[in-house]
Parts: sequence; C-alpha cells; structure tokens
Amino acid sequence: MLRRITLVVGIAAALWGFLILLAHGGQVQFLGLKLSSRHPLVLFWGGVAILAVYAWMWPPAVGRHVALLSTRQAAAATAAVAILASAASVHWGSTVVGGADSYGYLSQAGLWRQGELLIRGDIIRQSPWPLAIETWAPLGYRPAAGPIDAVAPLYPPGLPLVMALFQRVFGYCGAFFIVPIATAAVVALTFVLGLRVFQRPAPAFWAALLVAASPVFLFQSVNPMTDVPVVAAWTLVLVLAVADWPLAAGVAMALALAIRPNLILVAAAVFVWTALTDWRAWRSSMGRVPTRTLRLAIGVAPAVIGIAWFNSYLYGSPLVSGYGSLDYLYSLSHGWKNVSQFTTRMFETQTPIVLASVLFFVAPRWMSDARIPCPRLLFGGVMLSVALSYLFYIPFEGWTYLRFLLPMWPVLMLSAALALDAASRRWTSIQGTAGAFPQLLVLACVALAVWRGVGIAEDRGTFDLWRGERKYADVGRYLADHTDPRAVILSFQHSGSIRLYADRLTMRWDQLDVAWLDRAVEYLSSAGRHPYIVVDGDEAQLFRRLFATLNRLGGLDWTPMAALQHPPVMIFDAADRRARHTDIIAESGRGSAGWRCTPPQRWPTPLRME
Repeated sequence: MLRRITLVVGIAAALWGFLILLAHGGQVQFLGLKLSSRHPLVLFWGGVAILAVYAWMWPPAVGRHVALLSTRQAAAATAAVAILASAASVHWGSTVVGGADSYGYLSQAGLWRQGELLIRGDIIRQSPWPLAIETWAPLGYRPAAGPIDAVAPLYPPGLPLVMALFQRVFGYCGAFFIVPIATAAVVALTFVLGLRVFQRPAPAFWAALLVAASPVFLFQSVNPMTDVPVVAAWTLVLVLAVADWPLAAGVAMALALAIRPNLILVAAAVFVWTALTDWRAWRSSMGRVPTRTLRLAIGVAPAVIGIAWFNSYLYGSPLVSGYGSLDYLYSLSHGWKNVSQFTTRMFETQTPIVLASVLFFVAPRWMSDARIPCPRLLFGGVMLSVALSYLFYIPFEGWTYLRFLLPMWPVLMLSAALALDAASRRWTSIQGTAGAFPQLLVLACVALAVWRGVGIAEDRGTFDLWRGERKYADVGRYLADHTDPRAVILSFQHSGSIRLYADRLTMRWDQLDVAWLDRAVEYLSSAGRHPYIVVDGDEAQLFRRLFATLNRLGGLDWTPMAALQHPPVMIFDAADRRARHTDIIAESGRGSAGWRCTPPQRWPTPLRME
C-alpha cells in the first residue's frame, strides 16, 4: 500500500507542478479541475524527488514496471497521455479565426452548409482598377474559374466538411473541437499501430509519448489547421490496414486525401504494401485471389472523384488546386534547400533519439517478430513518401513548417522506440545484464526527449500563441462597433477575420495596383462605402513602400482612429484625415489561458459581397 501511495503522490505532484509551470505560475484548468500553486517549482521537483525515493526503495518494482509493462498498463498510460495532450490543446488552443489558413477552412465550412462554394459580388465587376477581383478575394480565397464576379476557397474540402459536420451538431464553436480530438487520436493510434505491428507495449507507449511531446506537434495542436487532423487520418489508415480492414482503411484514406490531396504518395505506399500482402497471400492460398487491394481502392475512390470534381468546378481543371498548378508548386531546384531546412529544423527541435529509427531498418534481426508482413516496407514507404511530397515543394522559412512532415511522425517515433527497445534487449542478452538497467536507460532517454520537446515548444511560444491570435477578434469587434455597415476595410492579414468578426466587406490592399490607392479610396467614398485602412505590425512599412511614391494616402501620415497595442495593429480612416484622439482597442488576450470561443457577427459565411 505504501509503495502505491508513494508512486501516485509522486506522479500527481510532478504532473500538477508541470502544468502550472506551463501556465507561467498561474491557474490552469484541467479536466474541469482548477489547479494552482504559488510554488510550482517546489511542487514539481518535490514530485520528482518522491519518484526518486520510490525508485531507490523499490528498484525491483521499477524494473518490472519498465521491462514488463503489460498491454493493459501501457494502454492506460497512453490513454492518460492522450487525455493530457487533448486537454492541453483545449486549454492553450486558439479558437480565433485569423490568417489565411484558419479563415479559409472555417469560412468554407459555412459555404458547405449552404450548398454553395462561390462568393459573388457585383462590386467586383463595378470596380475600375486593374485585376479588381484579386483585391476582393480575402486571404484563403482566389478568383474562381469561369465567373468574373466570384471568388473561391483556396483550400481542399476535407477539414471544412468535417468542421461543417461538427458545427451542425455543436454550433459554430464545434469546429474548434476537431483539433483536440485529433490530438488525442494521434497519440492513441500511434500506440495501437505499434501494438498491432510488433506486440511490444512498452515501445508503443514510448512512441506515443514522443509524438505527444514533439514541439511541432504541440504547436499545431493549438492551431485550428489541417496538420494534426491529417496525421490522425493517416495513422488511422495504417491501423486499419494492418488490422486487415482494407475497406475501412480506404474510407479513412479518402478522408486523409480530402484533407490534404498532395499526400497522394502516402496512399501509393499503402497500396504497394497492401498489394504485396495480397500477392503473398495468393502464393500461399493455392490460387485463391485476395481482394484487399480492391477493397482499399473501393474505399478511397469517392475521394478521388470528389477532389477531381472540386478542383474542376472551382479552378477549371482536376489537376489544378487552389494553391496553383503543379509546375508552380514544385521544382527540382527546391530540393536541396528543403533538405537543408527540414534536417536543420528536425535536429533543432527533436533530440537525436530520432536517429535510432535508422536501426529499425538496418538491423531487422534485432527486432521482435512482426505480426504483419514487411513492416519496414510499410513504415519506410510512409516516411519516404511524406518526405518526397515536400522535397521539391516551395520552401518556407520558419521552424513551424516542419509540420509538413508530421504525417510521418507516428511511424518515425515507432521506428525509433522499437529500435531502442531492441537495442536494450540485445544489450541484456550479450552482456548478461541483470535486472532492468538497459530498459531504465532507454526510459531515461525517452523522458529527456519528452522534457526537452515540451521545453522547446514553450520557448517558441506554443502556449502563448492564443494571446496573439486574439487580435483578430479584438480588431473585428472594434470595427463592428465603430464603422458603418457599408464600410469597406482595406486590409491584408485581417482581410478574412474582419469579414467574420466585424461583418464588413474587406479589400486586399496588397493586391491593389500601386498607382490606384487614392483613386480606389475616392471611388469607394463616392459609392457611399466609407473606406478604412488596417495595418498589422510590419505591414505599415510594406504599405508605405508600395503606395507612398504615387499616392497622397500612401504615407499613412495622419493620426490613426484606433490602435491595438499588443500586438500592434492600427486602423486609419482613409476618408477623414483630421487630427483626432486615437482609441485604444481593448485586448482580450490578457489573463490566463482557457477555452474562449468568440462567435462571428454573422454566420454562416455570406454568399454575396455586400
């Protein structure tokens, strides 16, 4: 009894202190419980000390827990990690629609609910400046193929369709439930996949833990974007495929491709493995023809047809996506830069523990007997296909673009964990090491990787991201209260969010001909559409660089009507440049984190620009 109490108290104190530390010493709500402490460091290190005492007093028990982790114990531990990761996604997650991605997905969900994917407007045809349609397409949208007065969503339909389904059940804010659910699913499915392939509970749990603590996974788990849902979908595909449910795997593959169609190579890798499995079964079944590959194809066929229709209807060709043509997106010249960037970011944010995955492929005899044929072909094929999908893609700066490779994370971490487990068992057999020291050493490496991963995520702003995202709702709410409903807001980064939170028509100044700023403002004023200009941070410099030479208004040299201080956003009245007092916009990103969903002024997405 004393042993169990010591273990439970140590884990509870360390976990409690850890959560409070992430909340910067404030109060955090976890599973409905409000946790707080004035001394979180004392609480955390006290818990660690209790666990150290537990290990010192009962070392055989520690060895048994690590080396002989049962399936039931590993499943319970994985469930706890999945719940914790999902709770973190809820607590620190952004529920604000801000830039191109989040606005593009969520507004498209509103279009699906109305059965129409185009947003039309007479103002597009009436605007006299060049390429006017480009200026009336907010972030996340582009000119539609065919109609001269319509803009279309930029992004694939998968996540918006799921968002629309959740919103039908839970209302507008239901769209923000998807990423927390997917976060838990990725962790749990990683464990299930490892168990299905090798029946080794301990390394399957370690892999789930490594995925959950990966900095880029944590960062994307607090963003309402496709990255975590597409990882969940592809991991589900693998679980269903190795469980010999090919039709269900095909349906899951259809969802994965609808979310991110450019990962078609991952589908090809799964098809190759399934076909090889069928071939092996045919050879051993005396002529009976297996149908796994056929059933997989039947399951995924609706997505292939649907995506082709979607692209043709919106962009004019089944081979053209909202992002542009293939020759625009991909080039052999991008290869070396992407290799350099992805490699650098991988080793900056992940510990060298991921290098152990190489051992999984080069030392197959060290591994336990697999429960499926050709596991290295499946895991290696998935990893290679994900890497090739972005090897020649347009390079992007910033460590968060490591998110492109996230679909390989479950198999990458499983390969590393299985290799570490195999190495520890081989060490024991060769050296005759008694007890569980090799396994304890592996566990220490995993724990260090987890600690470092969460620390890097915190240092790079993961748990404060929601604060900065609140600016979109704050600026939108201010404009809703202080501008005429027929006003037009010239904006760039806020061109989508203002339509949602202010219900005001926006115009992209970054797409406007540099000689047309003054004339565009005069035209809008004469049409009874009061113009305002919104610039976010460094956008003010870009605005002046574009327009100051040829336009009176290009210098932004008059007093702004309102400003958000942190982060800096300024609103200028383009039709009234008289001296005035600048309003300070109230900030909703202060205080502790927690679920706070701001509903839009009008929902679903208006089908006409008014």
